Amino acid sequence: MARRLPPLNALRAFEAAARLGSFAAAAGELRVTASAVSQQVRRLERYLGTRLFKRLPHGLVLTEIGRAYLPELTTGFDRLAEATLRLRSGPAAGLLTVATLASFASGWLIPRLAKFRERHPRVDVYLKTGRELVDFRREDVDLAIRFGPGERSGLRSIRFLEEEVFPVASPSLVPLARLPLSVAELRGWPLLHDVDAQPNQHWMGWHAWFERAGLDTAEALHGLQFTDSRVLLDAAVAGLGIALGRAPHVEVELARGRLVRLTRESWKAEWAYHLVAPAANFTRPNVRAFVEWLMEEAGAPETR
Repeated sequence: MARRLPPLNALRAFEAAARLGSFAAAAGELRVTASAVSQQVRRLERYLGTRLFKRLPHGLVLTEIGRAYLPELTTGFDRLAEATLRLRSGPAAGLLTVATLASFASGWLIPRLAKFRERHPRVDVYLKTGRELVDFRREDVDLAIRFGPGERSGLRSIRFLEEEVFPVASPSLVPLARLPLSVAELRGWPLLHDVDAQPNQHWMGWHAWFERAGLDTAEALHGLQFTDSRVLLDAAVAGLGIALGRAPHVEVELARGRLVRLTRESWKAEWAYHLVAPAANFTRPNVRAFVEWLMEEAGAPETR
């Protein structure tokens, strides 16, 4: 017997509007206009033969029938999403979506990905780069790699890679014969600044480095400023100044000789790189394989 179901777009419009509390918010999530959401909701109401919302001057209020219908509909959508994710995680469909920072991807992850491909040739990795935190309920992401203190409400977080910071420069700027330098000897050289670092990331600022060495911090305030750490490293490679290099971001440039480490001193970051996702995601075969491989590459203890 054929199922009699309401139009899917109408169901999606109602569920989003009821969950978010307005047609405008639902429109933003569904990437349509508020008018389109309103029309789809009216279409569903006509199909059901009843009102689902009270449309008041100050906003939307669910009717009694709407309140009863919403959890049933949400459960149905959740089950459909879970079934789809299970299918995508199976051996036949090997897509794995990983969200991370562009600087981390280019400096550490991409140079290693060929080894993962050799081990798991049927897993297709989709790298989604950006600074925004992932909303796992709304975005089709399996795993996020994030730098920070680690804890995210409602998510599992595995610390897997530490960060060490030290001064780097192009060998065209600082002759190799002069190395290693002390922090005090960095005075007088042009300094490059990452102004996008968070205030509590003091290890990423020249002011803190000079202060820790007992030097006049006024000299640490001048130089080119950047909001993108990858562009900052490009400037260092071009010989424009000395940067605070972040291992793992500078591994490739150091190995190629495009940058050199200037001091024996380094600063271990208080934050680290974490693998972040809902706990259920870590049970998916593709995610589990990727996490195990990442832990091996980072030399981190295996986490179950």
